[in-house]
Amino acid sequence: MRKKFITISFTLALIASFFYSTPANAKDIAGSGSSFAANFIDRCRVEYAKASTSYISYSPLGSGAGKNMLTNKIADFAMSDVPYSASEKKPENEFVYVPIVSGPIAIVYRLDKYPITIKMSTDTLSKVFAGQITKWNDSQILKENIVGGKTPKIPSKIITVVYRADGSGTSEVFTSYLNAVSPKIWTKSGNKAFSATFPGDISKNITFQSANGSQGVAMLQGTVDGSIGYNEVSYARGLKTVSVQNTAGVYKQPTVSAAAAFLGDFTSSADGTVKVNYNNPNKLAYNISTFTYGIAFKQKNEVNDSVKAFFTFMVDKCGKNAEDIGYSPLRGNMLKFSKARIAEISSK
Repeated sequence: MRKKFITISFTLALIASFFYSTPANAKDIAGSGSSFAANFIDRCRVEYAKASTSYISYSPLGSGAGKNMLTNKIADFAMSDVPYSASEKKPENEFVYVPIVSGPIAIVYRLDKYPITIKMSTDTLSKVFAGQITKWNDSQILKENIVGGKTPKIPSKIITVVYRADGSGTSEVFTSYLNAVSPKIWTKSGNKAFSATFPGDISKNITFQSANGSQGVAMLQGTVDGSIGYNEVSYARGLKTVSVQNTAGVYKQPTVSAAAAFLGDFTSSADGTVKVNYNNPNKLAYNISTFTYGIAFKQKNEVNDSVKAFFTFMVDKCGKNAEDIGYSPLRGNMLKFSKARIAEISSK
Protein backbone atom coordinates (compact mmCIF):
# COMPACT_ATOMS: atom_id res chain seq x y z
CA MET A 1 0.00 0.00 0.00
CA ARG A 2 2.84 2.36 0.90
CA LYS A 3 4.55 1.67 -2.45
CA LYS A 4 1.37 2.56 -4.32
CA PHE A 5 1.06 5.82 -2.35
CA ILE A 6 4.63 6.79 -3.18
CA THR A 7 4.07 6.05 -6.87
CA ILE A 8 0.90 8.17 -6.99
CA SER A 9 2.60 11.04 -5.14
CA PHE A 10 5.56 10.98 -7.50
CA THR A 11 3.26 11.00 -10.53
CA LEU A 12 1.27 13.97 -9.22
CA ALA A 13 4.46 15.87 -8.44
CA LEU A 14 5.78 15.20 -11.93
CA ILE A 15 2.53 16.44 -13.49
CA ALA A 16 2.62 19.57 -11.31
CA SER A 17 6.24 20.30 -12.20
CA PHE A 18 5.52 20.29 -15.93
CA PHE A 19 2.04 21.82 -15.87
CA TYR A 20 3.61 24.87 -17.50
CA SER A 21 5.68 22.84 -19.92
CA THR A 22 8.63 24.32 -21.68
CA PRO A 23 9.63 23.58 -25.28
CA ALA A 24 11.38 20.24 -25.88
CA ASN A 25 14.66 22.03 -26.63
CA ALA A 26 14.21 24.82 -24.10
CA LYS A 27 16.98 27.40 -24.06
CA ASP A 28 18.36 29.48 -21.22
CA ILE A 29 17.33 33.08 -21.89
CA ALA A 30 18.38 36.51 -20.68
CA GLY A 31 16.23 39.59 -20.20
CA SER A 32 16.84 43.16 -19.15
CA GLY A 33 14.94 46.34 -18.42
CA SER A 34 12.40 47.64 -15.92
CA SER A 35 13.57 47.91 -12.33
CA PHE A 36 9.97 48.73 -11.41
CA ALA A 37 9.03 45.12 -12.18
CA ALA A 38 12.29 43.56 -10.94
CA ASN A 39 10.94 42.18 -7.66
CA PHE A 40 8.06 40.53 -9.50
CA ILE A 41 10.33 39.06 -12.18
CA ASP A 42 12.80 37.75 -9.61
CA ARG A 43 10.01 35.87 -7.87
CA CYS A 44 8.80 34.48 -11.20
CA ARG A 45 12.30 33.36 -12.17
CA VAL A 46 12.62 31.33 -8.97
CA GLU A 47 9.20 29.73 -9.38
CA TYR A 48 9.80 29.07 -13.06
CA ALA A 49 13.06 27.26 -12.32
CA LYS A 50 11.04 24.66 -10.42
CA ALA A 51 8.67 24.07 -13.33
CA SER A 52 10.85 24.23 -16.43
CA THR A 53 14.02 23.07 -18.10
CA SER A 54 15.45 26.51 -18.87
CA TYR A 55 17.11 29.17 -16.73
CA ILE A 56 16.04 32.83 -16.84
CA SER A 57 18.47 35.63 -16.03
CA TYR A 58 17.35 39.23 -15.64
CA SER A 59 19.21 42.54 -15.32
CA PRO A 60 17.09 45.42 -13.91
CA LEU A 61 19.02 48.20 -15.66
CA GLY A 62 15.98 50.35 -16.42
CA SER A 63 13.41 50.31 -19.23
CA GLY A 64 15.55 52.39 -21.57
CA ALA A 65 18.56 50.10 -21.21
CA GLY A 66 16.41 46.99 -21.64
CA LYS A 67 14.92 48.22 -24.90
CA ASN A 68 18.37 49.17 -26.17
CA MET A 69 19.76 45.72 -25.32
CA LEU A 70 16.88 44.03 -27.15
CA THR A 71 17.42 46.23 -30.21
CA ASN A 72 21.11 45.30 -30.25
CA LYS A 73 20.32 41.62 -29.63
CA ILE A 74 22.18 41.57 -26.32
CA ALA A 75 19.03 40.41 -24.53
CA ASP A 76 16.45 37.82 -25.58
CA PHE A 77 13.58 39.88 -24.18
CA ALA A 78 13.06 43.27 -22.59
CA MET A 79 10.79 44.50 -19.84
CA SER A 80 9.66 48.10 -20.05
CA ASP A 81 7.07 50.32 -18.40
CA VAL A 82 6.68 52.25 -21.66
CA PRO A 83 6.94 51.42 -25.40
CA TYR A 84 9.79 52.56 -27.64
CA SER A 85 9.66 56.30 -28.16
CA ALA A 86 9.91 57.94 -31.58
CA SER A 87 13.54 58.84 -30.90
CA GLU A 88 14.63 55.34 -29.81
CA LYS A 89 16.07 52.86 -32.29
CA LYS A 90 13.78 49.86 -32.63
CA PRO A 91 14.71 46.25 -33.47
CA GLU A 92 14.93 45.29 -37.13
CA ASN A 93 12.94 42.08 -36.58
CA GLU A 94 9.21 42.12 -35.88
CA PHE A 95 8.36 42.31 -32.20
CA VAL A 96 5.33 42.53 -29.93
CA TYR A 97 4.50 44.24 -26.64
CA VAL A 98 2.90 42.05 -23.99
CA PRO A 99 1.38 43.56 -20.83
CA ILE A 100 2.76 41.28 -18.11
CA VAL A 101 1.93 42.83 -14.74
CA SER A 102 0.72 46.12 -13.33
CA GLY A 103 1.06 48.15 -10.19
CA PRO A 104 1.09 51.56 -8.55
CA ILE A 105 3.98 54.01 -8.51
CA ALA A 106 4.17 55.16 -4.91
CA ILE A 107 5.17 58.63 -3.78
CA VAL A 108 7.58 57.53 -1.07
CA TYR A 109 8.81 59.87 1.66
CA ARG A 110 10.80 59.94 4.87
CA LEU A 111 9.76 62.39 7.58
CA ASP A 112 10.96 61.02 10.89
CA LYS A 113 9.22 63.42 13.27
CA TYR A 114 5.75 63.18 11.74
CA PRO A 115 4.14 59.71 11.99
CA ILE A 116 0.81 60.64 10.35
CA THR A 117 0.41 59.84 6.65
CA ILE A 118 0.79 62.94 4.46
CA LYS A 119 -1.93 63.78 1.91
CA MET A 120 -1.28 65.73 -1.28
CA SER A 121 -3.54 67.05 -4.02
CA THR A 122 -2.34 66.82 -7.63
CA ASP A 123 -1.50 70.54 -7.51
CA THR A 124 0.63 70.15 -4.38
CA LEU A 125 2.37 67.06 -5.72
CA SER A 126 3.19 68.73 -9.03
CA LYS A 127 4.61 71.78 -7.24
CA VAL A 128 6.75 69.66 -4.90
CA PHE A 129 8.36 67.78 -7.79
CA ALA A 130 8.75 71.03 -9.74
CA GLY A 131 10.67 72.58 -6.83
CA GLN A 132 7.97 75.20 -6.21
CA ILE A 133 7.08 73.88 -2.75
CA THR A 134 10.30 73.37 -0.84
CA LYS A 135 9.36 72.81 2.82
CA TRP A 136 7.25 70.13 4.46
CA ASN A 137 5.34 72.71 6.52
CA ASP A 138 4.40 74.80 3.47
CA SER A 139 0.96 76.35 3.98
CA GLN A 140 -0.50 74.35 1.08
CA ILE A 141 0.61 71.03 2.60
CA LEU A 142 -0.61 72.08 6.04
CA LYS A 143 -4.04 73.00 4.67
CA GLU A 144 -4.48 69.62 3.01
CA ASN A 145 -3.49 67.75 6.17
CA ILE A 146 -5.72 69.39 8.78
CA VAL A 147 -6.76 66.75 11.32
CA GLY A 148 -9.90 67.24 13.40
CA GLY A 149 -9.97 70.94 12.58
CA LYS A 150 -6.42 71.41 13.84
CA THR A 151 -3.41 72.46 11.75
CA PRO A 152 -0.88 69.61 11.78
CA LYS A 153 2.55 70.06 13.37
CA ILE A 154 4.54 69.02 10.33
CA PRO A 155 8.27 69.75 10.80
CA SER A 156 9.83 72.80 9.16
CA LYS A 157 12.16 70.67 7.07
CA ILE A 158 13.53 71.11 3.57
CA ILE A 159 12.02 68.73 1.02
CA THR A 160 14.72 66.74 -0.78
CA VAL A 161 13.37 65.41 -4.08
CA VAL A 162 14.95 62.13 -5.23
CA TYR A 163 14.53 61.24 -8.90
CA ARG A 164 15.81 58.62 -11.34
CA ALA A 165 19.07 59.52 -13.06
CA ASP A 166 18.89 56.73 -15.64
CA GLY A 167 16.50 56.27 -18.55
CA SER A 168 13.46 55.02 -16.71
CA GLY A 169 9.99 53.88 -17.68
CA THR A 170 8.90 54.77 -14.15
CA SER A 171 10.06 58.35 -14.76
CA GLU A 172 8.21 58.46 -18.07
CA VAL A 173 4.97 57.22 -16.50
CA PHE A 174 5.26 59.63 -13.57
CA THR A 175 6.09 62.66 -15.71
CA SER A 176 3.29 61.71 -18.14
CA TYR A 177 0.94 61.71 -15.16
CA LEU A 178 2.20 65.13 -14.02
CA ASN A 179 1.78 66.52 -17.55
CA ALA A 180 -1.79 65.17 -17.67
CA VAL A 181 -2.96 66.44 -14.27
CA SER A 182 -0.93 69.67 -14.07
CA PRO A 183 -0.19 70.82 -17.64
CA LYS A 184 0.34 74.47 -16.68
CA ILE A 185 3.36 73.51 -14.54
CA TRP A 186 4.52 70.33 -16.27
CA THR A 187 4.23 71.63 -19.83
CA LYS A 188 6.39 68.95 -21.50
CA SER A 189 5.15 65.47 -22.32
CA GLY A 190 6.42 62.50 -20.32
CA ASN A 191 10.01 61.43 -20.81
CA LYS A 192 12.21 58.59 -19.60
CA ALA A 193 14.62 61.26 -18.34
CA PHE A 194 13.02 63.11 -15.42
CA SER A 195 15.41 66.05 -15.89
CA ALA A 196 14.29 66.49 -19.53
CA THR A 197 10.67 66.98 -18.48
CA PHE A 198 11.38 69.03 -15.37
CA PRO A 199 10.00 72.59 -15.70
CA GLY A 200 13.25 74.53 -15.49
CA ASP A 201 16.94 73.80 -14.97
CA ILE A 202 17.11 70.95 -12.49
CA SER A 203 20.84 71.48 -11.94
CA LYS A 204 20.05 74.75 -10.14
CA ASN A 205 17.88 73.00 -7.54
CA ILE A 206 20.29 72.02 -4.78
CA THR A 207 17.57 70.07 -2.95
CA PHE A 208 17.16 67.64 -5.87
CA GLN A 209 19.22 64.44 -5.83
CA SER A 210 19.32 61.58 -8.31
CA ALA A 211 20.06 57.87 -8.21
CA ASN A 212 20.17 55.00 -10.69
CA GLY A 213 17.42 52.39 -10.64
CA SER A 214 14.57 51.75 -8.24
CA GLN A 215 17.04 50.18 -5.82
CA GLY A 216 19.29 53.25 -5.91
CA VAL A 217 16.38 55.62 -5.26
CA ALA A 218 15.23 53.47 -2.34
CA MET A 219 18.71 53.37 -0.80
CA LEU A 220 19.19 57.13 -1.12
CA GLN A 221 15.80 57.90 0.38
CA GLY A 222 16.55 55.63 3.30
CA THR A 223 19.44 57.89 4.27
CA VAL A 224 17.75 61.30 3.85
CA ASP A 225 15.17 62.51 6.37
CA GLY A 226 12.80 64.86 4.55
CA SER A 227 13.17 63.12 1.19
CA ILE A 228 10.42 62.36 -1.30
CA GLY A 229 10.59 60.25 -4.46
CA TYR A 230 8.62 57.97 -6.78
CA ASN A 231 9.05 54.22 -6.81
CA GLU A 232 7.39 50.83 -6.97
CA VAL A 233 5.69 50.02 -3.65
CA SER A 234 7.92 47.09 -2.70
CA TYR A 235 10.93 49.45 -2.67
CA ALA A 236 9.39 51.67 0.04
CA ARG A 237 11.27 49.58 2.64
CA GLY A 238 9.38 50.74 5.68
CA LEU A 239 9.16 54.39 4.61
CA LYS A 240 5.76 56.05 4.24
CA THR A 241 3.76 56.67 1.08
CA VAL A 242 1.74 59.79 0.28
CA SER A 243 -2.04 59.55 -0.08
CA VAL A 244 -2.55 61.20 -3.48
CA GLN A 245 -5.81 62.90 -4.46
CA ASN A 246 -7.43 61.37 -7.52
CA THR A 247 -9.67 63.02 -10.11
CA ALA A 248 -12.76 62.29 -8.00
CA GLY A 249 -11.20 64.23 -5.11
CA VAL A 250 -10.48 61.16 -2.98
CA TYR A 251 -7.06 60.68 -1.36
CA LYS A 252 -5.79 57.19 -2.13
CA GLN A 253 -2.86 55.06 -1.04
CA PRO A 254 -0.92 53.11 -3.71
CA THR A 255 -2.60 49.75 -3.15
CA VAL A 256 -2.93 47.01 -5.74
CA SER A 257 -6.73 47.29 -5.68
CA ALA A 258 -6.59 51.06 -6.26
CA ALA A 259 -4.13 50.52 -9.11
CA ALA A 260 -6.43 47.91 -10.65
CA ALA A 261 -9.36 50.37 -10.43
CA PHE A 262 -7.31 52.95 -12.32
CA LEU A 263 -5.91 50.58 -14.94
CA GLY A 264 -9.38 49.30 -15.83
CA ASP A 265 -9.79 52.45 -17.95
CA PHE A 266 -7.56 51.69 -20.93
CA THR A 267 -7.50 51.49 -24.70
CA SER A 268 -5.36 48.90 -26.47
CA SER A 269 -3.58 48.74 -29.81
CA ALA A 270 -2.86 45.82 -32.12
CA ASP A 271 0.88 45.95 -31.34
CA GLY A 272 0.19 45.24 -27.65
CA THR A 273 0.56 48.76 -26.30
CA VAL A 274 -1.98 50.18 -23.88
CA LYS A 275 -3.03 53.79 -23.27
CA VAL A 276 -4.33 54.69 -19.80
CA ASN A 277 -6.36 57.67 -18.65
CA TYR A 278 -4.45 59.61 -15.97
CA ASN A 279 -7.64 61.55 -15.26
CA ASN A 280 -9.67 58.41 -14.60
CA PRO A 281 -12.71 59.66 -12.61
CA ASN A 282 -13.14 56.42 -10.62
CA LYS A 283 -13.22 57.38 -6.94
CA LEU A 284 -11.51 54.07 -6.05
CA ALA A 285 -8.56 54.67 -8.39
CA TYR A 286 -4.95 55.47 -7.59
CA ASN A 287 -4.03 57.34 -10.75
CA ILE A 288 -0.24 56.90 -10.75
CA SER A 289 -0.13 53.31 -11.94
CA THR A 290 1.25 51.45 -14.91
CA PHE A 291 1.53 48.23 -16.87
CA THR A 292 4.94 46.69 -17.45
CA TYR A 293 5.41 45.22 -20.93
CA GLY A 294 7.40 42.24 -21.94
CA ILE A 295 8.87 42.89 -25.39
CA ALA A 296 9.73 39.87 -27.52
CA PHE A 297 10.34 38.84 -31.12
CA LYS A 298 7.83 37.19 -33.45
CA GLN A 299 10.54 35.28 -35.30
CA LYS A 300 10.16 31.50 -34.89
CA ASN A 301 13.11 29.88 -33.11
CA GLU A 302 13.96 27.96 -29.95
CA VAL A 303 15.03 31.05 -27.97
CA ASN A 304 11.75 32.81 -28.67
CA ASP A 305 9.88 29.60 -27.83
CA SER A 306 11.48 29.81 -24.38
CA VAL A 307 10.58 33.49 -24.04
CA LYS A 308 7.00 32.65 -24.96
CA ALA A 309 6.87 29.93 -22.32
CA PHE A 310 8.23 32.27 -19.62
CA PHE A 311 5.79 35.06 -20.50
CA THR A 312 2.94 32.55 -20.36
CA PHE A 313 4.08 31.41 -16.93
CA MET A 314 4.27 34.99 -15.64
CA VAL A 315 0.72 35.95 -16.62
CA ASP A 316 -0.92 32.55 -16.01
CA LYS A 317 0.77 31.39 -12.83
CA CYS A 318 3.15 33.84 -11.19
CA GLY A 319 1.03 36.95 -11.71
CA LYS A 320 -1.84 35.52 -9.68
CA ASN A 321 0.37 35.64 -6.57
CA ALA A 322 1.80 39.12 -7.09
CA GLU A 323 -0.35 41.20 -4.77
CA ASP A 324 1.65 40.47 -1.61
CA ILE A 325 4.70 42.20 -3.11
CA GLY A 326 2.85 45.26 -4.42
CA TYR A 327 1.81 44.28 -7.95
CA SER A 328 -1.62 43.86 -9.54
CA PRO A 329 -2.16 40.69 -11.60
CA LEU A 330 -3.82 40.99 -14.98
CA ARG A 331 -7.52 40.18 -15.01
CA GLY A 332 -10.49 40.03 -17.36
CA ASN A 333 -10.14 41.70 -20.74
CA MET A 334 -6.53 42.71 -20.07
CA LEU A 335 -5.52 39.12 -19.35
CA LYS A 336 -7.21 37.95 -22.58
CA PHE A 337 -5.49 40.74 -24.49
CA SER A 338 -2.11 39.78 -23.02
CA LYS A 339 -2.49 36.10 -23.89
CA ALA A 340 -3.38 37.01 -27.47
CA ARG A 341 -0.16 39.02 -27.73
CA ILE A 342 1.89 36.16 -26.23
CA ALA A 343 0.56 33.91 -29.02
CA GLU A 344 2.36 36.15 -31.53
CA ILE A 345 5.79 35.43 -30.02
CA SER A 346 7.79 32.87 -32.06
CA SER A 347 4.89 32.55 -34.49
CA LYS A 348 6.46 33.62 -37.78
